[in-house]
Formats: sequence, structure tokens, C-alpha cells
Amino acid sequence: MPTTVTRTARAIAVASIGLLATSSLAQSVLRQGASRDWTLSYRVNIRAWQDFGNQEQQRGASHDRWEFEQATVVVPWLERTSLSRTNQPHEISVKVDDRDAVPARTNPEIVLTGRHAGSRYLGFAIGKSTARELTVNATMSITAYDVTLDDERAAAIEWPAGDWPADAMSALEPQVGIEFGLDGEPYEGLDRVGDSIDRLISRLGTDPRNVPPYLVAKYLTGAIWAHIRSQDGSGLTTARTGEIEGIDVSGVPTTFVRRRGNAFEVAALLTYTMRRAGLPARMVMGQVADSRFDQEDVLTRDRGKEGEFIAWVEFALVERGRTTWVPVDINGMMERSSRAPDINDVETLREPWEGFGTIKDSQYWAPFAFHVHPPLTVKAYNAPGFWGIFAEPAEPGRAEQMMSINVTTTPVTAETRRQRQEEEAQQGGGGRGRGRR
Repeated sequence: MPTTVTRTARAIAVASIGLLATSSLAQSVLRQGASRDWTLSYRVNIRAWQDFGNQEQQRGASHDRWEFEQATVVVPWLERTSLSRTNQPHEISVKVDDRDAVPARTNPEIVLTGRHAGSRYLGFAIGKSTARELTVNATMSITAYDVTLDDERAAAIEWPAGDWPADAMSALEPQVGIEFGLDGEPYEGLDRVGDSIDRLISRLGTDPRNVPPYLVAKYLTGAIWAHIRSQDGSGLTTARTGEIEGIDVSGVPTTFVRRRGNAFEVAALLTYTMRRAGLPARMVMGQVADSRFDQEDVLTRDRGKEGEFIAWVEFALVERGRTTWVPVDINGMMERSSRAPDINDVETLREPWEGFGTIKDSQYWAPFAFHVHPPLTVKAYNAPGFWGIFAEPAEPGRAEQMMSINVTTTPVTAETRRQRQEEEAQQGGGGRGRGRR
């Protein structure tokens, strides 16, 4: 971590006194602006392991074959993020080999709610089957918004007097891809990283709760921004077929020591750092659904980041007993500048930062998961891919998985348009981002 961070909690607290006096309670600290409707299609295919044989040893090709009494597959189905909500139309189906799966019950759909960090999962219960291949298809509808943070108001919000609300409290708990590896064990070296981050947090004073949580989050974001030298690759892994297998998250200790990482790893490090300070935080993963054409892009049809997998962080603020999740686009901030703001300067911490709460054109982002691997007793193969399977008597011991996530525009009905206009009117029409990321 940079060693130049010398500002104390007292200096930050004094700077925030004026904000406490001038804060207005007229509207939410995070305002929604223009919105877009998207249909997200998630597909995962798992195939039995194939041994292609050996001609020299005169050994022919062979396949594993799975047999289970029943099985359940799950995919993420987020209810709400800081910049999106899920609408009701959704669907999930499963094929066993090339046939529709036999359902384990009359209504095979399963919805698992209230999970870690507010996550939710959509599942399908499969009846007794023998298979070499499973294909899961799920579609869901979401509305994404541009969001604008009232920084002055956010800096006036204090820590909760007691415990965090339940939805925020669970986001302090460890998870795979951040504190734990896929084996369920803490990453090797995590204790040493924790000690380094504790020293950073101690520069805020003996108790970071003496500093408004917004300023704590901003201070830590700036510190991670300064610590990471570069980003490293797309973060996607591929199967031997060349298809996307999942994502690569090497672990917080590796990212911290190397001082570089892919988008998922950088977001994981910031999430861990905020949690270490006692601030509920969660990593959000999504896909850039589309990008707005500026006038100068009409001829070139430059779509920028369309289709790219992205990751950001959300931390919790509690106002009048209600949790507001504030987005932090740490990867976008790093892309725009390799030079982090000076977190020694209290005035810099008070100033709005693009990407910290205020996200330009987040209406074109389609969030789909809080976890690289579900916080459930399910299994995936070779790399975390957001989904999982549970089976009796046991899940397949080995398999190859391939996944794809696609986002398309959802046609907007007159009723949907009317509801959106009412919501935007209630929000005061604020936060309509006009820039293009």
C-alpha cells in the first residue's frame, strides 16, 4: 500500500461537519435517471468428460456417463442492484442430452432468496436421469438506470447506531472469490494482506466509525486505485473447445502482491478492503449491453465496450433505516487515469469522483451476479461460472462446462413506459447521465 497516506480521522471528521449541517432530506442519496430495458440470456452446458483414446495403445474413445436420482441446477437472478431492478418475465429450462429434462415435480422452478449480500437464484429440479450432457437456458428481464450520487448528502450519513440491516450485514460475511477459494478454504496469505489493510485503515484513527462511511469508502477506493499498477487480461477462461468456461479469480492475496489483476480481481480486492473496515460491500458482475452513439460515432458505428464482461463494487449506506447500495466503478476509474486522487487531501475526498456513485450511461450495463460461485452447496467445473449443480446421490465427478451470457433490447410496452415515467418523476428526474463511457 502507498505509505504517503497521513490524514487523520480528526481532519476528515472536521471537514464533514459542514456537510452534516447543510444536508437536505428531500430525496434519496442515489438518484435514478434515464433507463433501458434488457433481456439477459444465460446458457451453460456441461458435458461428460471424454477420453479420446490412444491409437498406439489401441485404446478407444470413452465417455463418462452420469446417473442421478434427482438434480437441481441454479443460475443467478438478481432482484436489485444499485443501478438495476429485475422485472417479472423470466424462464428457465434444462435439456438432458438432446431431450427436455424430466421435471422432479409438477412445478420444477425453484427460487432461492435472501442469500449472501442480497443475492437470489433461479433453479430447475430435474428428475431421475442418465446423461452425458446437460444444457441450462435461462432468460430474465431487467431495467438498468443511469445513477447520480448526491455526494454532499452521502458524506453526511453516519454509521448505523446499532447493527447494519440484515441485507447489508450479510455482505460482511466471506465468500468464494474474495476471501475463500473454490475449495472453501481461505486464500493462502490472506492474513498478511489483512494486516496490511488494517494498517491502512488505522490511519483513519482508532475507530473508522468516527469517519462517515462515505468518506471511508472513498479513502479506501483511492488507496486501492493507487496500489494497483495495471489490469491484467479479460478475466475469462476458455475450455479446450475454445468456448468460455468461466472467469479467472486468482485471489485477493495474489492481486495485492502482484499489484495488478483483471476486472474481477480488482473489484474483489476493493470489496475485501471495505469489508475489512467494517463497511458492507459486494462485488457486482455484469455485461455491457450496448453503448450510446455520440454524433461523431455515427459513421464509424463505434460500440466501445459492447458485450464486455465488467465488475464493480457496491457499498452500503443506511439512511432512516433503509440500505442504499452505492456503486463504485473502480475499473473504469483506473482506465480513465492511472493516477489516483490524493487521498491525503480532505478536499479531494469531498469532491465528486466520476465512477464513485455517479456512473455515466449505467443504463447500458446489465448486472447478473454478486458471486463468481453461488453461496450454496452446489458444484461447478474447472472454473467458477456463476451457476452450480446439486445432485443425488452425487454430482458428476468431472465434466467440462461452457457458458454464454447475452443481452438484447427488451421491447417496451406502453404500460412499462408509463410506470418508468412515474418512477423518474418520483426520483425528481435527477441523474440523467449524458456522457458516454
